[in-house]
Amino acid sequence: MSCPEPLKIQRSYASALNKSARLRVCVESGMRRASLAAGAMFAVTALTVLPLPDLVLAGGDYIIRINQSAQAQQPELSALDNLDRGNELLLRGSYLGAIEAFNGVRDNAWREQAALGISHAHMLTGQYEQAMAAIRPLIRNPADSPLLATQMAELYRMTGLSEEAETMLAQVVGGQLNPPVRALVQYGLVLGLRGKKEQAAAQFNAALARYDGGLVFDSAEVGMVALAAWKLDEFHDANALFSEAVRLDGNNLEALTLWGDLFQEKFNDADAEANYNQVLTINRRYAPALVGMARIGSAERYLAMSLEANSRNVAALETYGRLMVRNYQEDAGRGYLQQALRINPESIPALSTLAALAAINEDRQAFDNIVQQVNAFSPGSAEFYASVAEYLGNNYRFTEAVAYARQAIQTDPTNWHAHTVLGGNLVRLGEEIEGKQHLEQAFDNDPFNVLTSNMLQVFDVLEGYATLESEHFRVNMSHRDAQILWPYMEPLLEESWERLVEKYQFEPDVPVVIQVFERTEDFAVRSVGLPDIGPLVGICFGKVVTLISPDTLSANWQEILWHELVHVFTLQMTNNKMPRWLSEGISTWEERQARPEWGRRLGLELVRAVQQNRLLPVGDLNKGFTGANSDADLSFAYFQSYLVVEYIAEQHGFDKLRELILEYAVVRPESEMFANVFDIDMQTFDTGFREWIQQRVDDINVYVHVEDSPDEGAGHGHGVRENNSAVLAELYNNESLKQHMQGRIEREPRDFQAHLQLGILLFRERSYDQAIIHLQSAKAILPDYAGYPSPSLVLSQVFEAQGDTQAMMQELEVMLQNQQHDFESALKLADAAMIAGNLEQADYYISRALSVNPYRPEIHQTSARLAQRQGDTQRAVQEFEVLVTLDQRDPVDTRTNLAGAYLDNRQIEDARRTVLRALETAPGYERAQDILLRAVEQTRSASGAP
Repeated sequence: MSCPEPLKIQRSYASALNKSARLRVCVESGMRRASLAAGAMFAVTALTVLPLPDLVLAGGDYIIRINQSAQAQQPELSALDNLDRGNELLLRGSYLGAIEAFNGVRDNAWREQAALGISHAHMLTGQYEQAMAAIRPLIRNPADSPLLATQMAELYRMTGLSEEAETMLAQVVGGQLNPPVRALVQYGLVLGLRGKKEQAAAQFNAALARYDGGLVFDSAEVGMVALAAWKLDEFHDANALFSEAVRLDGNNLEALTLWGDLFQEKFNDADAEANYNQVLTINRRYAPALVGMARIGSAERYLAMSLEANSRNVAALETYGRLMVRNYQEDAGRGYLQQALRINPESIPALSTLAALAAINEDRQAFDNIVQQVNAFSPGSAEFYASVAEYLGNNYRFTEAVAYARQAIQTDPTNWHAHTVLGGNLVRLGEEIEGKQHLEQAFDNDPFNVLTSNMLQVFDVLEGYATLESEHFRVNMSHRDAQILWPYMEPLLEESWERLVEKYQFEPDVPVVIQVFERTEDFAVRSVGLPDIGPLVGICFGKVVTLISPDTLSANWQEILWHELVHVFTLQMTNNKMPRWLSEGISTWEERQARPEWGRRLGLELVRAVQQNRLLPVGDLNKGFTGANSDADLSFAYFQSYLVVEYIAEQHGFDKLRELILEYAVVRPESEMFANVFDIDMQTFDTGFREWIQQRVDDINVYVHVEDSPDEGAGHGHGVRENNSAVLAELYNNESLKQHMQGRIEREPRDFQAHLQLGILLFRERSYDQAIIHLQSAKAILPDYAGYPSPSLVLSQVFEAQGDTQAMMQELEVMLQNQQHDFESALKLADAAMIAGNLEQADYYISRALSVNPYRPEIHQTSARLAQRQGDTQRAVQEFEVLVTLDQRDPVDTRTNLAGAYLDNRQIEDARRTVLRALETAPGYERAQDILLRAVEQTRSASGAP
């Protein structure tokens, strides 16, 4: 007997039951079937269609109450109760209890539903064989048991049996006039995995057609239709359908999680997290949502919870494996990935990660073996190649990433993920025209991908920027920075090029592209695609450097630029194969080589790290970056890497350092590289390094108290380091603090922080002579201390209070030998040198001020005065041009000064044009009139006119 058209219950009625759903009732072979919001099917023996008032809500699901005349045929309540209890326990994550409840169902009328529940509970706990065993005996013909067969096919797909899944679903879909929506969608997923994209699309479209025809009513089926829309790249519809599915049933954990996965795919982590949290509020053991949370943050915590709930969760094992690999724990990562593949040999994420590792290690045989394994079930998988490309790009292997992304697109031109990966990596190689084309193509077809849209928005920003060029560099920056920063950046760029080419005997590809962003968000998006980049202020991709404008950050922009330019050399010398620790260590070491006041002075932190046994073995230095739990940890990772490089240069010579760099151009074990260069194994090298460090700690000879907190740095280590311990003396002006510090000094005379804090406290009390004693003691203990405030800075303030200007200036000079960020002190010393007639020293301190903050007008005013005293008319023009942009207090006077500088530099037409603009505002300004007259006279003289 065929089932007639479903009887549709109006939404308004369902809403009255607090369930915005449509209940479908049909009569078939004397059985009533109602599809529930949760997706289960309850069969009730009855002969007539029930009136609407006989529908009631029980246990969170719709059931049918048999009318008076049919009560004799009602099944035993214990079966209904057990089913209801089993579904509720399953929903809440009590999987063993759910299995027990389902096993309590004895009535044959409910046998299929109970078996599905048992299978589902086993599946969620990773007991895939038991999940299959629970339903296999009931599947005589897949077409006759479509829900059971679909569940079996899903288990096949989860365990790497996609061919068997395809066969079974083909029988379900081909053997029924209206197969379940879930069967259609799962069939599409299997066909897509097996490389049959057009056939897969046909199944997804069939599911959508069923919905469009008004034949999809419950939450579970709507969720499946949403998944079909997602796989057809109809993301807007997918989002709306997931919303409807959740509205129909807020307990639909599968739809909530899949919706979160969709958000996460589009880099919308906030909405994804909200969905996952909603799921975990209902069921804290729902592994798919736990894995989703792990991909957003707190990965190890959520992955551990996921594997506790399901130790064979392939997605969790894949994610754990990639996390370990990313954290340079490759052996552990491979172990998780292999474990995932033992459960599901057809895991594209696991296989693509292992293939990417093979590509990075240039193991062609291993890569080809994995490709052969993938082709056995998913010929030419575009997603496989796109994932390989993405992993390589994230590891700075941009050229190889581009090649694999092209291969993905060649296989499937509509894989928009591959277009985004290709576009992003082309941009990082400086090939922006083609990169933008692929990003636009991806965005046109997937406008919900935040990463893609963000990167395209940065191109809009760059279109409004100026493009400036020097011999070896092409620079994009705002027009404001072009006027203010470029005059000082250009000579620094070419200086770095000349010095580094000679030193490293290598010429990078030109032009090197540098992009300077006014907004931190633009810098972050251009660098990583997302607006949150943490403490980073500059990034080098090998051929492209991105920076934050000095107008946005408080740090030494020249040091940052030099640091990144060193990366250009070392990365290109190794084709981007150099490990992060060595690349960062060399760039940090080169800071001090470029300027004596640059670099990181972390004597206190070094002593503290040795005391706490925090130094990593040289072979594990990359873990210092990936395992950093704070900015302080990250800063110390830079510092230790720098110390290893300094150790190499000091103990083995720079030539050996350069040899080590070149070793990384060929992939081989790092231990072998060290043996080739230093003729010793890494353990022996590490022992020598630690002995060298211990000698440095002994030389520093400072006591570090356990109660003192480390300094906090700004600008990713390039900015001011705030002395947190010294703040105590600023906050508390009391006798107890003074006594405490005096007691510390009595116990440990070389307690730097106690001397400094006590000195600050005594200065605040105007006990200047006593303050000087302790501040000088602190300075003698740690003479190169670079934190703020430093002993020299406070001493300068003490001497200023005493009226001893000479002593104050001497302390400022000492401070600036180690502290590179105090531009006001540098300017003060420049003014003093000008007064004393020491123009060379004035020039030095002006350059120091400009290296920190080129946006302060007073720096350029002092520089202009110096240029005029030196007779450097070209420099005077440069400074007054900058002042026209910076100093808006008196535009007429500023333009008149510039006009005078032009005239002195024989730029007569520029002088005439500039002074006329000043006179437009103030026609009676005599100094401007005089400059105009002189300009006219010089023009006549040059032309020979009478």
